[in-house]
Amino acid sequence: MKGKLLLAAGIGIGYVLGSRAGRQSYESLKERAQELWNDPKVQDRVSDIQETVKEKAPVVQEQAEQALKTAGDEVKKAGGDMKSKMSGDKDQPGQTPAKDLHG
Repeated sequence: MKGKLLLAAGIGIGYVLGSRAGRQSYESLKERAQELWNDPKVQDRVSDIQETVKEKAPVVQEQAEQALKTAGDEVKKAGGDMKSKMSGDKDQPGQTPAKDLHG
């Protein structure tokens, strides 16, 4: 019983000391991060990056749309090939099926 009380007291003391030190470390880190973020050089760089993103966004969007279209076409082609194989049709691989898959 005495050992359990000592253990509980040790855990309590460690928690209190650790939480104070932990809180101080957290506050110190938070303060340094805030100072860094508010530094004029950092804000200039952030502004430059925002401008670059605004300029490049349409190009990236166009490339993403093209990639999705290409992927969609490949999926349709693969679906048509699979339907032909499953139904026993003699269609050539890569040929679009005569009927839509849904109807």
